[in-house]
Amino acid sequence: MYPEGDYMREYIAKDPKTGKPLRTGRKRRKGVDLAYRPSEGPWDLLPLDRVLPLARGEIDVHPVTWKNRERLMRQADGIRALPRIRGRNQQEAHTTLENALGSLDTRLRIAGLTSLPYCALQQSEKLFEHLHELLEDVDSDVQKAAQECLVIVAPVFPSITEESMRRELRASDRVRRNSAFEALKQIAGAWPEVAELHIDELIREEEGELRGMAAALLSRLAKHKSAILWDLIGWCLQDEAVVVRRHAARALVPLADHAPKITQIALEIAFFDQDEKVRLSALKASKKLDPNSFRMQRLITNGTRHSDRNIRMSCIKMLPIIMVDAEVRILATELIEQETDSEIRTMLEELMIDESLEGTETEKNAFLAPAEKVQIDEGSLAIPPPLMPAVEKKDEHKDSSKTPDTVRRPSQDEIFYGDDFDDGNDDLV
Repeated sequence: MYPEGDYMREYIAKDPKTGKPLRTGRKRRKGVDLAYRPSEGPWDLLPLDRVLPLARGEIDVHPVTWKNRERLMRQADGIRALPRIRGRNQQEAHTTLENALGSLDTRLRIAGLTSLPYCALQQSEKLFEHLHELLEDVDSDVQKAAQECLVIVAPVFPSITEESMRRELRASDRVRRNSAFEALKQIAGAWPEVAELHIDELIREEEGELRGMAAALLSRLAKHKSAILWDLIGWCLQDEAVVVRRHAARALVPLADHAPKITQIALEIAFFDQDEKVRLSALKASKKLDPNSFRMQRLITNGTRHSDRNIRMSCIKMLPIIMVDAEVRILATELIEQETDSEIRTMLEELMIDESLEGTETEKNAFLAPAEKVQIDEGSLAIPPPLMPAVEKKDEHKDSSKTPDTVRRPSQDEIFYGDDFDDGNDDLV
């Protein structure tokens, strides 16, 4: 119905005021491309030469056969078919869509909003101005259609819909606000840096609920490595509203997979929060991090004295990982003096046991087992030198008739000192 090469081609939309290219999500996210196409309907069967006359109202009806039934297409159906118009008739289709968006007929305005996201790919001039106005239309059905349209176009045209998004996110009407946040979720997937700018503004609002809804989107952006995002999470963890801190703490779990060092810094705040749910999320995030890092070792050590029982128990369980046995026994001895929980006291008593002295017979024998045989490298000083051949006296003639048993063996001093040990007594004989 829509030629793939034509409909899915790359495009650059322009701002109608400045004429500069707009940021669009088409090149950033292919998933948007695959979903960015109008829904099918009987208006798709209209001949192309009948679409514009029907959309302008020049003809009243046109019959088509849809799913084995005859249907009569009217002006609203012609407007829904406008995205199919290409080439030299594109300007006429754009003018027709503008007239429909400004029509007094509710059905035509709704039909125009249905076609707007796809006609804007070719020419967006003034179309988004109509969308901005129709979001506050007096008719509730038109408002709903405009909200659905904003959810579709926001991740594709984030710049030109920025003002509409900013107003709708702060709308007093809960339905309009929820729809705008749904659009912001879509923006977070296609343009995370744009979503971060919106969230940066929202968490500065006085209304706690609005800040909480903005903080709820932080977990969607956790894989985006951005200093702005890390600052947003840090600020939200220190917010006075507990709902904001809870949403920010939930973002630490996915953040630990993509930015572990930043997560360690954030845990120093979340670990000691007054709210139990914030601490629980921080505890889940800490289990994904390397406990042997310096910052985590300090955090675990401090956590053994935390007022939260779950955090104390979790940190005490990690002590054998970050400390040697002697250090664990010393710290466990200190902690048991102020511990009141029976289960944790039992755990500390087990850590205080020195297996080499107080363990079972098998554990004690493990420390008394003989050492493994030491393999000496060739050429080591620990290997005695080979025996030297017998030293013959200078005045003694060689006698081939002597057997090996009659040859004098050198003394131990001669082996180690050789000729240097000879004091010259042989010359005196």
